[in-house]
Amino acid sequence: MNNDKVLFLLDSLKYLGFGERPALNEQLEERIANEVPEFQLYTESFYDEDYKLETLLHFRKSDRYDMYFFNKYEALLRRGDDPETDRTQTFYISKGTGITLKEAFNLLQGRAVNKNLTNVEGEKYNAWLQLNFEEIDMNHNYKVRQFGKQYGYELEKVLEKYPIRELQLEESKTLLLKALNRGNLQPVHFLKADKAEKMFIEACPQFKTINIYTSVAKAMQKLAKKPGPRVRKEVPEHPGDPEAEERKEEEPIASEEGVEERIEEGVEEGVEEGVEEEVEIPVKKSAAKKGGRK
Repeated sequence: MNNDKVLFLLDSLKYLGFGERPALNEQLEERIANEVPEFQLYTESFYDEDYKLETLLHFRKSDRYDMYFFNKYEALLRRGDDPETDRTQTFYISKGTGITLKEAFNLLQGRAVNKNLTNVEGEKYNAWLQLNFEEIDMNHNYKVRQFGKQYGYELEKVLEKYPIRELQLEESKTLLLKALNRGNLQPVHFLKADKAEKMFIEACPQFKTINIYTSVAKAMQKLAKKPGPRVRKEVPEHPGDPEAEERKEEEPIASEEGVEERIEEGVEEGVEEGVEEEVEIPVKKSAAKKGGRK
């Protein structure tokens, strides 16, 4: 097979957030060299200490051309040793593009992601995507809500309603918007009197606002709700076996409830310390007032 086509697959994996993973790349090249017609590769990622994202990547050799396609990947979000909170979804890839690994993590945590999409007529459009954990489709995937331009959600205008320090500089504002569009739970600082309080925000297109939390723990409470029944596809326990079959079993589906807090005017609770920040955003530093706290 042409090495350029192998490199295209490797570049696609990198673009989709699987990064430089020597073991994964070696397995991919080995399967292709052996001309395995169809195979799966397993990998796992950790975005924080509480959650593990397991993924099973599906590759298939073309029946007509001397090339392989990366068609889809199954993502399974696990929280510690509590299988009742597991969430899984299959994400489809088209021409090397689609939902990135971090975006999959954010979607499975219940947040919305902004994407440029193409409809069946080939027309491009932009929309916010969010998984509906209360409904599944015929393929046992969560149904996807879409909030397009006509829905009227303008994140930048929503942010301007809040005293967020990161909005003061254009550079930090751009980084903040980028992080929220990717679906991140983003740390920011709310200006209140003579101090700045650390908060965590996420985009909320459904209600045309942002969700605001005093800590990461508060934001994660919505993942701990008692789930309801569903049929869930399982990532194989023995990922090294390319013949591993998908198993289906009765598993719960998490039901999403309303956001615990939407804070309009500052907060009264303390902020959790020591939380790893997703994006380091530079902010404009103002001189401390006389007699005030720095």
